[in-house]
Amino acid sequence: MKKLLTLLGAALLAIALHAQQNKKMKINVNDTAPDFIVTDVNNNNVTLSKFKGKKVLLTFYRNVGCPVCNLRFHELSQHDSFFKANNVVLIAVYESSSENMLTYLANEEVYPRMIPDSSLLLYALYDLERSTGKMLKSMFKGAMGKMKKGGKLFKAEMKQDGNANRIGAEFLIDENGIVSIAHYGSYIGDDLPIEQIITAITK
Repeated sequence: MKKLLTLLGAALLAIALHAQQNKKMKINVNDTAPDFIVTDVNNNNVTLSKFKGKKVLLTFYRNVGCPVCNLRFHELSQHDSFFKANNVVLIAVYESSSENMLTYLANEEVYPRMIPDSSLLLYALYDLERSTGKMLKSMFKGAMGKMKKGGKLFKAEMKQDGNANRIGAEFLIDENGIVSIAHYGSYIGDDLPIEQIITAITK
């Protein structure tokens, strides 16, 4: 059954990607969030549409070896109790392999559903970009300081197994599967303010 659901999820993603081929569009506020069925790092199926009735914070990181992403992951983790109390589902997507992600997690349980997407299907579905220009812009937007802070938070030595010029994004999806916040980074480390996320969840 699990294999069947995984195959079905891959088929749905392929159909969605085919529909968007040559017509890539960013996800906007008030759009219906594109549905997906994927397998998380623990081999559990994750279906976005099954979370209707709950808010979902869908975060696209770069890869688990990215220190800037590691800093952001820990920033959000400090608010896990808030997310749990407000019945918010966290889904964290990375370009990394399952093996590298498991090394990153170091056998610790985390609140977000951790999705390894080395095939980049979800990145394409949500139209995330790769931009060398935005990567270079990061150097003038505090990236070095974030790299230093995030690097100190790693539990193990990590390798970067994603695209160096990948730019992240964050989406808050409401109980009806509608996007209430769509944030595409303008540079590496351009994240939504935590206060904005909390306000949107509690309003």
